[in-house]
Amino acid sequence: MPITDAVVHEIAMRWADIDSLNHVNNVVYVDYASEARAVLGEAVADAPVRSMSVRFLQPLLLSREPVAVASAVDGATVTQQIRRRGSDAVFAEIRTELGALRPIPPHPAGGMPFAMAVRRSDLDQSGNVSLPKLFQLVQELRILFVSEQVQQMQAGRFVVGTVAVEQARPVPWRAEPYAARARLTRVGAGSITIESEILDEDAVLVRSTSVMVGFDAQHQRSRRLDDDERAIFEATLDAS
Repeated sequence: MPITDAVVHEIAMRWADIDSLNHVNNVVYVDYASEARAVLGEAVADAPVRSMSVRFLQPLLLSREPVAVASAVDGATVTQQIRRRGSDAVFAEIRTELGALRPIPPHPAGGMPFAMAVRRSDLDQSGNVSLPKLFQLVQELRILFVSEQVQQMQAGRFVVGTVAVEQARPVPWRAEPYAARARLTRVGAGSITIESEILDEDAVLVRSTSVMVGFDAQHQRSRRLDDDERAIFEATLDAS
């Protein structure tokens, strides 16, 4: 349902916004939301972001028409919807919680280890990794995990349903990569859940939870997992 009493900001689309399925890449929605949040006033634009979740409702294709980001502020919560100009159809909804960062308890299970390098271009004006780039880093972790351990997740058979990212501490640039880890935490009828973290020694800097939904690329709609996929994912879950 479209949010009411919203401030609407239009943003031009770019070819670079599109992924291999010709959909707007999930990281780009965060970029759209951050761009629109910047015009909501200093109290919102300059506040630290404690967490952000993105719920993907339908694929958004490239267009010469700009996207319209409708933003509504309720205390420390900013709710934003990605729409087409002149339409109430919602392609994604982003919920941002503002406020002081809080520690994140470490996960009891180890997960698959990775090394995650930060680039200078990932940094914002504060010298820390920007919010869109944090989403890009956890996307990278998710793809690495899938390619290493869940190789049966073929291209085009799954899409991202939701992504939630919580930040405990800023992530500055450093020469050595950060430790990271990812694990499969749930297997559902038509989706799986992957959790990933970026670490500084034993401290969790960033945690992300992503729900991957079975997708029928031919008919552009969600689908249930088949028996072979379920068996493979459940074996991976047991091994986590």
